[in-house]
Amino acid sequence: MPSHKVVLIDYDVDLFDITPPVLAYMHDVIHAAGGRLVIGQYHDEHAVIEAASDADVVIIQTIRPLVPEPVLQKLVKCRGLIRAGLGYDSIDIEAATKLGIPVSNVINWCNDEVAEQTLALLFSTALHIISLHETVRNGMWDRSLAVPTYRMRGKTLGLIGYGRIAREVARRLQSFGFGIIAYDPYIKGNVMSELHVQKVEMAELLHRSNFISLHTPLTEGTSHLLNADSFAKMKDGVIIVNTSRGQVIDELALHEALRSGKVAGAGLDVFEIEPLPLDSPLRSCTNVVFTPHVSSYSLDAVDTLYRYTADIAAQILQRRWVQTIVNPDVRPLAENRWGDYVA
Repeated sequence: MPSHKVVLIDYDVDLFDITPPVLAYMHDVIHAAGGRLVIGQYHDEHAVIEAASDADVVIIQTIRPLVPEPVLQKLVKCRGLIRAGLGYDSIDIEAATKLGIPVSNVINWCNDEVAEQTLALLFSTALHIISLHETVRNGMWDRSLAVPTYRMRGKTLGLIGYGRIAREVARRLQSFGFGIIAYDPYIKGNVMSELHVQKVEMAELLHRSNFISLHTPLTEGTSHLLNADSFAKMKDGVIIVNTSRGQVIDELALHEALRSGKVAGAGLDVFEIEPLPLDSPLRSCTNVVFTPHVSSYSLDAVDTLYRYTADIAAQILQRRWVQTIVNPDVRPLAENRWGDYVA
């Protein structure tokens, strides 16, 4: 009988349902590491505590804030918390660190998908694809809706954040003749120059960019990173694409910038509140392309996500220091609580 317990406390069944082969893989990998996997849909704090208070590893897939500090305090056996995804803003990282719980995310499972959705939103917005499509579908032939459209070669794309996904965007858009600049205080200029991307400060990116694409995590420093002041500093007619986190943009300020024409259009996969409220002023904007937070999805990506998640859980059970831990300062507290790591 396995001596350890791994609990997946929830997941999105509409996009992130687990296929039988991957489920078998997860059970096998975790069993080989001395654990048993429990999967459920525990959608309130009481249910999470009841299911996971005796778990060695707890996995959360959705981005809803299910793991605040009061819940973490009840996970008395938890040696590792895994966010089955890239972003980890749904977890109280400070509280987890204080309690000696390493938190890991999962990387490199959807880089291609998000990069390709970014391009799809950018081109759909810049080329008025959705509005033109709807006029033809509805029996009209209004070519004036294509005005204005500009040649993209020679235009400047600004990447806010230069992680793995932003680099995939840069690789793909090189062949279109974009000039690409990026703002990321944590990435050195020589890393950016490998893909002919120029490192700039935020103010310069806002001033120079014809297109701006967001690829930054949600933190206290990035909440409402694009706001009324930011939009005022941009070129007239800029196009915004966001596939990162909705809260990075002040949506009321974006609506005003779209209404005034300062922002010519936006491609949005993420929103401050999800689902996007029916009374959101953005819904009145004809120059916005919406998708419902699906940029990370493909059948391949979902399978990869859960396989990688199971691998991380197994490493935690084997007392290995996981390379994707997002709160590395927790290590002394974790070792004091659970003992030294084998690697």
